[in-house]
Amino acid sequence: MVFHSVQHSAFEKGIFLISIQTQSDDPPSPPKRDFLFIDESGDPGTFSPYYILGLLHVTDVSLKDLNLHLGAMRYFGSVRRELKSSRVTREQREQLLRILRDAHDNTFVRASAVYIPKSEYRGIYLTDRPDQTLDPSRFQNLMLRRLLEHHFSVCKPQSQEVELVVDRFFTSEAVEGRMRRYLREDKHGRLPAFLHITQADSRYVELLQVADWIAGAVKERFFTHEDRDFADLFQYINAAKLTK
Repeated sequence: MVFHSVQHSAFEKGIFLISIQTQSDDPPSPPKRDFLFIDESGDPGTFSPYYILGLLHVTDVSLKDLNLHLGAMRYFGSVRRELKSSRVTREQREQLLRILRDAHDNTFVRASAVYIPKSEYRGIYLTDRPDQTLDPSRFQNLMLRRLLEHHFSVCKPQSQEVELVVDRFFTSEAVEGRMRRYLREDKHGRLPAFLHITQADSRYVELLQVADWIAGAVKERFFTHEDRDFADLFQYINAAKLTK
């Protein structure tokens, strides 16, 4: 039998502290499924000077604990809107860091990201060149693959079933289908065989909002707010710079 207790006691620096403890007489159940949530910051074309993808990796077991943390944050912090990295407050950033830190240390929750300074990028699909043409959707697919390869090089699936949930990047079913086929083709054995590859709207998927916060934190750290104090956040985000 499992008992969850939610404790809240005081404000510290304006942040409502939430402690979620799990007690169980039973041995922990092995995960039956992995879930990966991916969101982006910037655009895959030429509008922004950067392109970033953030990834959150959980299991069906850790998902329950993480949802308890996020639900408590929303309830006690009166957070009613979608969590968008562009408008989270300092207190919310600190609370999200605490949730990520606690979840990382006490259950299986991992975060990764890739970031591309477009002025330094020498790879394909981002510019028109004699040997290739600008193609934002193919660039996006390539960066998705690079992110997943980066993540799985250091973090292995915890189960035999892996599900990928991507923020709704593609509005065309044909382009979305091409993305699915591309990610399922794995000649070098670097990616798991995905059970499902799904697009969803982050407005109703809380963990896509966390992936957006991860991408937004990478944007601030490397592009827009390099002097900001990120505490130990980047001990928990495995971020890699891509230039090709």
